[in-house]
Amino acid sequence: MGFERSCYHISTSYTKKNTWGYAKQDCLKRGADLVIINSKEEQTFINGLNDVSEAWIGLTDSVTEGTWKWVDGTPLTTPRFWASLQPNGGRGENCVLFGHWSSGQGTWHDYPCSYNSSWICEI
Repeated sequence: MGFERSCYHISTSYTKKNTWGYAKQDCLKRGADLVIINSKEEQTFINGLNDVSEAWIGLTDSVTEGTWKWVDGTPLTTPRFWASLQPNGGRGENCVLFGHWSSGQGTWHDYPCSYNSSWICEI
């Protein structure tokens, strides 16, 4: 699937779920990395993907708590699509899931990196 100049691979949500670290490695093996969401339009595109109920994206604060960085090392600036009361800084919640929760809209939640989820790679 494509959006602007990027192509995406989505792990099959019903059969393939794993940790954030595994997801990152899987993307790298494909010549990609976990998705970096750069705009409202890209967020809307990902929100419209029917295969994604929740998925790892390439955002983490695992190096410094509260300092969110994308997998390419760039800091999170704007736009931000956090769900209400997120990130909540929960214990060990250093990775970010994109998901359709109660609002029906795709939002971000900080989550333990050890949680098993689908993921989205971007080339």
